[in-house]
Amino acid sequence: MKKSTKGTEPRHMPLDTSLHVTQPSEPISLCQNILNSANFGLIAADRNGKVMFLNLFARLVLGMNQDITENPVHVKEVDPDLWKEYSKVLKSGVPQLNVPARYKETPLVSHRLPIMMEDDSIVGVMSVFKHLEAYEELANDIFRLKEYTHEIEAIIESSYDGIYVTDGEANTIRVNSAYEKITGMKASELIGRNMEELVKEGYFDESVSLKVREAKKPVTIRQTLKSGKSILVTGNPIFDESGRIKMIVTNVRDMTDLVELQQQLEYSKGMTSAYRDILKSMQQSSARENDIIMVSEPMLHIQEMLERVRRTNATVLIYGETGVGKDRIAEEIHEKSDRAEGGIFVKINCGAIPETLLESELFGYDRGAFTGARKEGKSGLFEVAHKGTLFLDEVESMPMVLQSKLLRVLQNFEITRVGGTKPVKVDVRLICASNQDLKDLIAKKLFRADLYYRLNVIPIYIPPLRERRDDIPYLVHFFLTRYNKRHNTKKVISKEAMDHLLTYSWPGNVREVANVIERLVVITHGDYIVPGNLPREIFEKSTRDFLENGLSLKEQLDKIEISIIRKAIEKFGSARKAAPHLGMDSTSLTRKLKRYT
Repeated sequence: MKKSTKGTEPRHMPLDTSLHVTQPSEPISLCQNILNSANFGLIAADRNGKVMFLNLFARLVLGMNQDITENPVHVKEVDPDLWKEYSKVLKSGVPQLNVPARYKETPLVSHRLPIMMEDDSIVGVMSVFKHLEAYEELANDIFRLKEYTHEIEAIIESSYDGIYVTDGEANTIRVNSAYEKITGMKASELIGRNMEELVKEGYFDESVSLKVREAKKPVTIRQTLKSGKSILVTGNPIFDESGRIKMIVTNVRDMTDLVELQQQLEYSKGMTSAYRDILKSMQQSSARENDIIMVSEPMLHIQEMLERVRRTNATVLIYGETGVGKDRIAEEIHEKSDRAEGGIFVKINCGAIPETLLESELFGYDRGAFTGARKEGKSGLFEVAHKGTLFLDEVESMPMVLQSKLLRVLQNFEITRVGGTKPVKVDVRLICASNQDLKDLIAKKLFRADLYYRLNVIPIYIPPLRERRDDIPYLVHFFLTRYNKRHNTKKVISKEAMDHLLTYSWPGNVREVANVIERLVVITHGDYIVPGNLPREIFEKSTRDFLENGLSLKEQLDKIEISIIRKAIEKFGSARKAAPHLGMDSTSLTRKLKRYT
């Protein structure tokens, strides 16, 4: 069968005697004549799939020569896939509209509609289809036929879209029931009325029919009804033989739900953008508040390393004891990189999340992935960190099966959600941290060696505080300033107390320093922190260290004496008031204070 070109397809298909068309001399219905002359295909079948009617256009497209009145056929014999779709319509009663279809090499566009009785029972299914290139002419053909046949009228009423028809002068001549449902207006209110009158009376804010009459071509507008509802209307002119507009056919779609969805989407996008901005601002503020102290030589070396690392997207592995500030170093890498502008810093502690949930947290899940999952699915942290940085703390806690999946992600930076099949490309800079020796874990077969070498592109070791004591006084004063501000106090730390803090080993590292200083700010009476205010483990450990460090008896006694003097002053408020309690005069007490300070 030859394909007709767009715009030149004949309006009446030529009869082919090889198709066994009933001769005009035989009695045939007017309806059959009309439908066989139509420029669209029509197949109608009963509930059992038996083809009841097959017009000439359909027979030409499908290549069927037999007369179905003599040789009944099943839809499956015409097209097995078509019968599957018919079965869906029979079961649900829901039309399938504007469905792309293909028969052999012929591209088509099809409507599949239930055939319903007056009691709303479904007695069959019809399929109306058209060559893809001629689809725009389908509406005109349908309305040309509706003047002659009740069957065509049923097609109009079965349309999911609202249909509004005026004559060439914009007088309303036809409104289908779908239009009434969409607009809430009755056909009786509109038929016989001119569109100019209806616009003046506020039924519509504007008329597409009037615009088509003026432009003499199809027009699409968004129309607002008197109820406030928004609909999408497309008016198409139908011309007579002399080129004058005979009718204007308007197709109507309810836009209210779509507009609401669009508004919700725009709101959601705006809120997402706002949340991302707020999160970035909070992270930057947090970064400034938690500024890294880099005074000692080891930390200055790390600072130099960060300056080089931030310019790349290379994977970084940070390792060191608990509390040394691995997460803060990761934040610093992100904040100083270009990714701080386009993405966010996302942190997850692999050791703090149950193994059963860790995979879905990292990679997300599709709807129905598991019992209790959200029906719309969920994005994983890799997707959330797109264009930004993902920090995996305590990566050694990740189970072996997830280590394998993480390794695959690092190979091409594609993730697949739990329960999903479609890979999602992500642009993420990965930073991992561990407080254990991963090589020991590899030897114990608790960590994959291939993953270790993928992660260990740029290793950064953060030494504990006992290996960088030069940083301790700066950290102490930094946290003292922070917690004075937070708790509205003015605490000052004495030199003797600082000496004790300098000699302490700080097994909890920076985190322990922060906790100790906040405790001292909160519980110390007065504004002066002396050794006696320090936690017992620090004070006693430091006192033992004095003996181990080879201090003379006089030096040790001096330290104890000044500690007692300052505690007395703190208790009684001044040197003059404290002196009698210590068995000294105020002049001697003041002289000792000057000597020790």
